[in-house]
Amino acid sequence: MVIVAGRTATTLPDSALALGRGGDWSAVGNVSGSVPAAPDQRQVLTASLPAGRYDGVQLGADSSRVTVTITAGQVEPVLIGIDGGRLLPGAVYAGNDDINLGLGELAGKFVPMPAFQLTDQWGHALTLDTVAGKDVIIAAFHTTCHETCPLYTALFLQLAKQTHGSVALVEATTDPATDTPAALTAYAKQIGASWTFATGTTEEMSSFWKPFGVELASGDTHTSTLALVDRHGYIRLVYRGVPKVGNDIPPSLVTSLSAAGLSELAAGGDGWGAPDVLQALSTIRQGEAAPQNGGGRAPVFRLTSSEGITVQLSDLLGRPFVLNFWATYCPPCKAEMPMLDRDLKAYPSVRLVLVDEGETPDAARAFLTSLGLSRPTLLDTDLGVGRSYGLSALPMTVFVRSDGTIDRRQVGQLDEGVLASELSILSGQ
Repeated sequence: MVIVAGRTATTLPDSALALGRGGDWSAVGNVSGSVPAAPDQRQVLTASLPAGRYDGVQLGADSSRVTVTITAGQVEPVLIGIDGGRLLPGAVYAGNDDINLGLGELAGKFVPMPAFQLTDQWGHALTLDTVAGKDVIIAAFHTTCHETCPLYTALFLQLAKQTHGSVALVEATTDPATDTPAALTAYAKQIGASWTFATGTTEEMSSFWKPFGVELASGDTHTSTLALVDRHGYIRLVYRGVPKVGNDIPPSLVTSLSAAGLSELAAGGDGWGAPDVLQALSTIRQGEAAPQNGGGRAPVFRLTSSEGITVQLSDLLGRPFVLNFWATYCPPCKAEMPMLDRDLKAYPSVRLVLVDEGETPDAARAFLTSLGLSRPTLLDTDLGVGRSYGLSALPMTVFVRSDGTIDRRQVGQLDEGVLASELSILSGQ
């Protein structure tokens, strides 16, 4: 399923679309017509293609490298960003989670990281190009801080154990006069750090930290900050304050702490730590750890609906039901929801329960009304219920038996045949 959107509304001339694999291109079809401004989008083509892994998309004379995995019996959505009637460089997104990211990026929902030119502890250049394609965790620090910066370094030691090559860890100084490459090398060696430490001129570091609201500082004066920048170069999340590192901190860092730093360590900082950063990182990355198809009990929940009614899991037990997690900015959600509403009417013993992820009642109601649906939705305003069900991408549908056990999870858009099969199983209970 091919979807188009632009930074602004535009028009796409008749253009040939192809998928590439190992340098060979397979024609998909021709696309053309109006292109709405993101986050709105328009579906321009559906086609059946041989299952397999493709490594590029070509639109007219333009092409972009992207992994498109086509699986038998499943819908694989692809979003193409258009500007001035042509493919935007790099703006091809495949899979539900990347499409949601792409619509946010095209719509200006996320702020791009400005270009920068820094130097790492080995004297190598650190730029947007050198971290392209990686999610980046960045922390403000300097080597002469004895309060919160050692705690950030302890946090990075924890993160380094649980991340891999697709994630770059960068501690960037706010005291470039002191933190030369040689000073950073000595600091990294002292604590056994393998990640990147960055410095530059005063002007370079001021420019680097400006988007995050961090001023240059030395000693124990600082703005404690950690930021996540996604693999497309967009700033996705900024933490302030002091991380919680627990007892997982080497003695060399403990002994470097001042009395105020020791107090922060004992108090648990501001309560966020490596698990929270890793969870946030997982959310903005591709869903690599989709939940198992079935098994286990449905996690309990208590949510308010768009009509102001409280619903909890116990209210639903005794009859099988279908939980559909969705959001207004998700194109596959928009495509599958009318099918869900229509097909479940043929199975009166099975209930459909919609769960909107993180949006307001007004936005959810307006979306459902635009699709001609009169049913309410539950509102997972803090995304907690989605996380408890293992949500890694939208949409996700969970088929629950009458006794509260899970029969199947489907991450991504439902195929109508799969839906019919599951409804037949549930209704036969």
